[in-house]
Amino acid sequence: MNWEFQNEHCIEKLNNIIYKMKRIHYIYLSLLSVFTLVGCGSLAGGYSLSGSSIEPDWDNLYVATFINRASLQNPTLSQDLTISIQDVFRNRTKLTLNDNENSDLVIEGEIVGYDVTSQSIKSDDIAAENRLTISVKIDYINAKDESKSFQRTFSAYYVYPGNQMLTDAESTIVPEIITSIRDQVFAAIAQDW
Repeated sequence: MNWEFQNEHCIEKLNNIIYKMKRIHYIYLSLLSVFTLVGCGSLAGGYSLSGSSIEPDWDNLYVATFINRASLQNPTLSQDLTISIQDVFRNRTKLTLNDNENSDLVIEGEIVGYDVTSQSIKSDDIAAENRLTISVKIDYINAKDESKSFQRTFSAYYVYPGNQMLTDAESTIVPEIITSIRDQVFAAIAQDW
């Protein structure tokens, strides 16, 4: 009989724990729903992006192919940079990419620097590290609000071992530099939305 009482007591405790867990789960889902609805509610009137909002009448974006004017040339840099910038706006905004310069927003630019410099020299006058710096001049035109347009140069670099040839390092370091420049451009444009 004592055993039955203990079993009933354990079952009651277990049911109580399950009930509490279900309530916690319910509360968690309720809070998640509230936060989601509040987040969606902040989108009224435009698309919210990091505390900023794209105006509802801004529909499309044109990203021109970047011209490579750097003295040292990387044959795929222009295309890779253009695609990266197009992708970040396609993935993070509601804007439609256009192939038309008569868009609400226009990004044009040129690669103005692709430079390798020695970072540190070893005792035998050989570079211990080299630095590749890429610089891009951006012309951003906001046809809906000219006050937000700008012309600015963005740059990023990557340090690589001095005993490594640039041609061997490029496949690894250039995508990193492109990502950094892409993020700088996106942040500069999105901060005024």
